[in-house]
Amino acid sequence: MIDELYNGMRERTSRARALAVSLGKMVGKISKYMPNRIDQESLYVNAVVDAETYYSNEYLGRMGILLGTVDIRTLEFILLQVVGYERSDITSSLFNSSDITPKLVEDDDPGTLIGNVILKCEMLTRLDPLGRGEPVPADIIPEPQSPVIIPYPEIVERAMGINRGKLRLGFLDISNSEAKVSIPPEELNFHSLVIGTTGAGKTSFIKDVIATLAGMEDEQVIIFDATGDYYHSFLPPDLSSDHVRRGVEDYNKLNGPVNGIHTSIIFPVTNRWLRKYTQERTEEEITKTYYNLYIKPLINYIEKKGTRVNVQINGRRIELSSDHWRSSAEINPFYLSFRENRRIVHKLNPYFSEQASHFLKIITAQLKDVESLDEFIENMNEENFEKLQVHKSTRENILRGLYLLRETGLFDLRSPRTSLGDLLSSSRILTIDLYNQELDDFAQKILTYYFLDRIFQYRESKMRSGEINNKLLIIIDEAHRFFPSNKGGEEDSNYVRRVAGKISVMMRLGRRRRIGFLFSTHNPSDLSDIIVQLANTKFVFRTSLDIAESLGVSRSEGKILSWERNGVAYMISPWLKQGRLKVRVPVPPPIGHYDLSRT
Repeated sequence: MIDELYNGMRERTSRARALAVSLGKMVGKISKYMPNRIDQESLYVNAVVDAETYYSNEYLGRMGILLGTVDIRTLEFILLQVVGYERSDITSSLFNSSDITPKLVEDDDPGTLIGNVILKCEMLTRLDPLGRGEPVPADIIPEPQSPVIIPYPEIVERAMGINRGKLRLGFLDISNSEAKVSIPPEELNFHSLVIGTTGAGKTSFIKDVIATLAGMEDEQVIIFDATGDYYHSFLPPDLSSDHVRRGVEDYNKLNGPVNGIHTSIIFPVTNRWLRKYTQERTEEEITKTYYNLYIKPLINYIEKKGTRVNVQINGRRIELSSDHWRSSAEINPFYLSFRENRRIVHKLNPYFSEQASHFLKIITAQLKDVESLDEFIENMNEENFEKLQVHKSTRENILRGLYLLRETGLFDLRSPRTSLGDLLSSSRILTIDLYNQELDDFAQKILTYYFLDRIFQYRESKMRSGEINNKLLIIIDEAHRFFPSNKGGEEDSNYVRRVAGKISVMMRLGRRRRIGFLFSTHNPSDLSDIIVQLANTKFVFRTSLDIAESLGVSRSEGKILSWERNGVAYMISPWLKQGRLKVRVPVPPPIGHYDLSRT
């Protein structure tokens, strides 16, 4: 009986070792001298690593690295995370550690360092390495002498369940692992929030997402660019910089190379801009002007760095080509037509009070023959207000709101204009350029509110007719500018209430219409609470300790995060079994991304 048990254990020991070698690099064994215990409050085991292995692997000695063991008894793989070390000189065993009497002068003897290192490891998950089952909590104790390995990235991905879809976000930020972190694109429909200080990697991460989704046929992206970081995404990366090359190489490891991107750009034109910059108000003239003003300086910058870029402009299309890059952008001039938007003019200015919006809706319905905003304002006479018994303060709110709309210069221009419906139906990557016009905050808010309303109505009509066949991601950087927290005076409160209601409806109902939002901001306290609450997944880049803690990062992790390098973030999501992961994303991204302030 004993012989049979012995032979069986020897066979299992041999099989466990063979399995371990196939799953990673051998570094040690589960300790046979120190007892390993598991109970309701702890899941820790001790691994033993010899001195030669310890010195030849530089990441050994660091906290948080991942190891694994194949249990001799069950032949299951158990993922381990190192949470502590025990390391001492061999000569320490000759003395009582509590003896405080002075010792003889000690000679340096490196030979006494050739001793084993004890690694205290927390057990995370276990799985059948030869099966296809899901990982389960590690609730068994591995046998002493079970082989300990540095697991290959693929087994880490399986054991943690972190490589789950086509949207590859980055690498698990563990010093001894290149495990990939990915999610199904469908999870973006449940909305995301990106937090971090300036330069931490937020925009690079968002551009990584854009570049990846651009290669998927059933994905559409709309970017509200009020920061000037996205309109030039179709330009090639500056590969003359080692920093950029490393970021592109990281991205290529995840997704393969990007050789170009094709975008459409909505450029809101105003009467002031047209008078200042264009003689002929044709699509090609506006496109050439847009190129000369906003794109050509960046092309000049790239060429100074050694990348030759060929440019062709045909109609409203800008085509770029270089040795390894082919891309294009269509410039679509846009302005608001009062005649087409008369039904929504009462809600177009979010600073209208509720009463002003109500009465304005009635007046708009009565003035059916009015064709322009100027004509509509001229008809805002006392007689119309008296008929409806509109209070003086409400009249002032209506008139002030209409004058502000007219002052934007965005209405009823004599210029070519692209149909928004056509762009929404045909453009895979659509950027709304709110930056280069140098629009004030009010005009940017008006356009953001308008485009969101139209996008939602368009998707609503497509859903009713059963024609939604793609997913839509709406990206809004510096989101606090458009969806602020409730601070300020009465008019600000009107704006916040109106916009919070709009974004709440879009986020709650958008899932059925396959609409997802990705917001970015520095501080979530500046952002509408609705967004923070409804964004299921959060990416927390380098930020203050208080902000990190408020989003679910532990205090110790938050302290480290506040000093982290660019491109490292905690991903916090209900879809993760472990609740959060530390991820390293590729920075800079594989598409146009420039900081001319450093030149």
